[in-house]
Amino acid sequence: MKKYSAVLMSILLLTFGFSMNAKEVSAITPMQEKENIIQDLEIIKNDSDISKKTKKNIESAIKQIEKSLDAKFWKDESTLNLKPGKKVLSADQNAVNKLDKILKDKKESDSVKEEILEINFRIAGIDKILVGNAIDSLEDIIMSEKGLKKLDKAINKFEKGNEFLEDDNYNEAIKNYIKSWDQIKKSLKEPNVKKMKMVEFEGTGDFNGDGLDDVYLKVINPDKSNKPKQVHIKITGECVNGEIHDDAAMKIGFSTQVRKSTVFFDEEFTTTNKWFKKHDLNKKIDLVVINSVSGYFEFPNSGDDLIQKNPEDEKGSFKFIPTSISELEGQSGWEGKFEFKGEPGDYNLNFWLPLTEPTNLGDSCNFVSSFNIPTTINS
Repeated sequence: MKKYSAVLMSILLLTFGFSMNAKEVSAITPMQEKENIIQDLEIIKNDSDISKKTKKNIESAIKQIEKSLDAKFWKDESTLNLKPGKKVLSADQNAVNKLDKILKDKKESDSVKEEILEINFRIAGIDKILVGNAIDSLEDIIMSEKGLKKLDKAINKFEKGNEFLEDDNYNEAIKNYIKSWDQIKKSLKEPNVKKMKMVEFEGTGDFNGDGLDDVYLKVINPDKSNKPKQVHIKITGECVNGEIHDDAAMKIGFSTQVRKSTVFFDEEFTTTNKWFKKHDLNKKIDLVVINSVSGYFEFPNSGDDLIQKNPEDEKGSFKFIPTSISELEGQSGWEGKFEFKGEPGDYNLNFWLPLTEPTNLGDSCNFVSSFNIPTTINS
């Protein structure tokens, strides 16, 4: 076990808030740990036995750490704002460089050097957490291939920094954490990020028990509150009863989140896609409204069919993909998307599928007449 492994282990707990009964042991945030480091440096600085040179270097290090605590750099006490976050890491590096001068001073006592060395490891450990939190925050952001490559480089630099820290080389660790942050920022530059949209829901379902996913759904939150959510859907032809627009059918509607709710919403929502905006009379997808539980077990009369095609237009509201769709485990199927806006609240987005004869493929999704996913619209 390395000399400073105990220090690093305590640092790993910084982002978790917890207590342990009578002992009242609490983990602290990176911001709180920085404030503790300042206090510890003040105590060392006020030691009458240290040299003027050591005191001056400690004062410079404190100024750098105080600079890193500027509120504009922080999203919360454990997370940096992505754009200016590098300034915190750079200030930490400057602080460590000042403290390193004390470690190189042959006239300074070993006890002071021991305290300074531990503080340098604490600073590097904080930077490890801050960069790791930044990388974790990017997991749900939809990026282009170029953006993902930059993110991979960020992760590689982060892991390299961790290796240096494990080898007690905090200077190289911090250097690599800063390089990792540079790659994080590059991954977020347009066109690497597609409007910073966040995935609210993503999942698949096997509707006929054959071990293959028959539907894929993704709901994406907008980057601004006044914009609609987007729903991406891929579904096999057998589930919607056809591989051509004239045969296939699917409808949607919004209800409360009560199981088999009969409270539905229509006028409160605006639901559409590019095809409906161009070809539909009211420019939107009319929603299903049912007033009894039995409505979940039959294909409703109300609401527009999502899968439509204008006879004069080769492009329909959804497109059939005759080749392999990876999200459907190699099966063919329909793919399309729509968007919706509504009043703030918690809802179920319900889908209805036609209960008719199986397609000529022989397999059938007629075990499922409807399904739903939860969604929340924030104010």
